Amino acid sequence: MSFALCLYLTPWLDNEHIEEVTVGGESGKYARPLDFNWVIDIREQCMNANVPFSFHQTGSYLIKDGKKYHIPRPLQHSQAAKAFPLPASH
Repeated sequence: MSFALCLYLTPWLDNEHIEEVTVGGESGKYARPLDFNWVIDIREQCMNANVPFSFHQTGSYLIKDGKKYHIPRPLQHSQAAKAFPLPASH
């Protein structure tokens, strides 16, 4: 059996309860996989509530488009930064 964990933050994303949300996967040999759809869902909730969001690392194992990837430790932060690039400054 498999299921996707849904984290419904919207009721608390009012800048009174939660000022910023930071998401990251676990590292190490026994790390649990991070489903990228979960990251996208949380980011969308934050964007809709105008709450800052940060995806700081993929973790050792990332599931994206139904495929499980192993991300070496030195690349976990840079790969996360590529997922949601910052807009170019004017």
